[in-house]
Amino acid sequence: MKTRLYFLWIIITICGFALSCKKMDSTYDQYVVAGGITYPGKAKSAVVRSGNNRATLTWLRGTDPLVVKARIFWNNFTDSVEVDIPANQDQLSYTFTDLEEDFYSFTIITYDAKGNTSVPVEVSGNVYGDRYQNRILSRPVSLAALNNSNELSIQWTNADTLLGAFATEVEYTNLAGESKVKRFRARELSSEILDYKPSTSFKYRTMYLPDSLAIDTFYTEYLVNEKFVLDKSEWAIAGFDNQHGGDENKVVNIIDGDPGTRWHGLVGGGGYPHYFTVNMGATRIINQLGLWRMRDDVRAPDRIQILTSMDNVTFTDQGTFAFNRQINDEQIFNLQTLTEAKYFRVVGLSGPESYIVLGEVTVYVK
Repeated sequence: MKTRLYFLWIIITICGFALSCKKMDSTYDQYVVAGGITYPGKAKSAVVRSGNNRATLTWLRGTDPLVVKARIFWNNFTDSVEVDIPANQDQLSYTFTDLEEDFYSFTIITYDAKGNTSVPVEVSGNVYGDRYQNRILSRPVSLAALNNSNELSIQWTNADTLLGAFATEVEYTNLAGESKVKRFRARELSSEILDYKPSTSFKYRTMYLPDSLAIDTFYTEYLVNEKFVLDKSEWAIAGFDNQHGGDENKVVNIIDGDPGTRWHGLVGGGGYPHYFTVNMGATRIINQLGLWRMRDDVRAPDRIQILTSMDNVTFTDQGTFAFNRQINDEQIFNLQTLTEAKYFRVVGLSGPESYIVLGEVTVYVK
C-alpha cells in the first residue's frame, strides 16, 4: 500500500512541474522569433591598411555560403558603404578615398539574401596625410666619393627608421648617358654605383612607409648632389721639399684620411716656401681643395698657393689663399681655373716657424 502511494506522489509531482514550465514558456512567447534567429557568418581577419588620405579595409568572407553583401560603417555609423560579396570570392576589400588624416574605426556587418545581419566586427587604423608628409626628412649624404674607375661610393647618415624610412632612391646618369634609378635600404650606410658617369650630378630622396601594412609610399623632395670627393686610396705623393724624421712626420700622412696625423717639415731644413705634390692617378677637373691643419697644432702656414698639372712639369696657378691655422675644421678653397689635371700641388708660402706642419688634404670634383 505504501509503495502505491509513493509512486502516486511521484506522478503528481512530475505533472505539476511540467505545467509550471509550460506557464513559464508562455511568459517569453512574445520575444521568440518563429524558426529562431539566423546570423550570417561574420567578417574574418579584418585589417585596415593605411594610406595617403585613404585606407583599404580587407577581410575574409568566412565559410558561410549564404553571405551576399557587407556594409561598412564609420564616423559613429553616420557614414556607410555597401560591398557586394560574390560567391566565389574569399578575400574582400574596399578602399576609402578622400579621408582626412586621422584615426578611424570601421564596423563591418554582413548580410544574407533575406536581410539577416551578422555580429558586427570592428577594426581600427590610421589614415596619413600632410601632417605626416611634413614630418619626414631626406636622409643626407655624408660623402660622395669617386675612385679612378669612376665607381661612386655614397656614404649616408642615419635614416629615420622609427618614422618609417625604409629606402633611399638615387637617380643618376650612367656611362651610356642614360638616366637610371637605384634604391638602397635605409639601414645601409654605404652604397655603390659602378656605372656612374663622371662630371654629372645625382639626385636622391628618402622613401617612407608609415607602418608595415601601409598601401602608399611617402617621398621626400629630391636633393641634388654636385660635390664629389676623390678616393685617396689610389693617390701617391709625387714630390715634396722635405720632411722630419720618423713615420709620424712623413709627407704621406697628409693623404691618409686623418687630420690627426701630420706632415712635419724638417726642422732646420730651410724656411718657406714648402710644398707637396700629389698624383691622383687619373685625370680630373678639380673645382675645390680642402685642407686641414694637424689637429690642435698652430704651426700650419698662414698663406698657401694651389697649382694643378697634367704632367708634373708645367703647372697652372689656381690662386693664393689665406689659411687660418687657429682652427681644426676643414678649410675649402675654390680653384680659379677649371682645367683637367692629374697632379695638384700645395705650397706653404709663410708661417710662424721655418718648417711646415699640416694635417690632411682632399680635393672635390664636379
